[in-house]
Amino acid sequence: MMNLYAAREESRGGGLDSAVPVIRKSMHDLFTRGQFMYCIRATAVLVEVLVDRATEADLAEAEAAVERLTAIPGDERWVLRDITLLRLRALLAQANGDENRYRDYRDRYRDMAKTLGFEGHIAWAEAMP
Repeated sequence: MMNLYAAREESRGGGLDSAVPVIRKSMHDLFTRGQFMYCIRATAVLVEVLVDRATEADLAEAEAAVERLTAIPGDERWVLRDITLLRLRALLAQANGDENRYRDYRDRYRDMAKTLGFEGHIAWAEAMP
């Protein structure tokens, strides 16, 4: 997780190209180890960085990362995963220029954040145009 967050900070400082492989590896390692709760945040970081760079290949990889997170095994409902997936799908829809899907995911994300009282997610949701 330390490598993940260090790479995220590097990406914020303009080092997207060098940060992406580190984030990708960190996420892969967490999935491989079955550390699924950490995979939620790792996937979010990867998708956010890929959406920021926004090449066609980046958006395809971000979509695949979202699908991988969706497929996490388990019978119980994972609220943190579900709310994160709504946010990530909204970001991807916006990056792909799909305004209808963006607004749908954004609104569902806002509603879920407010219903759950997750202050950080409420702030992120309210910042989405």
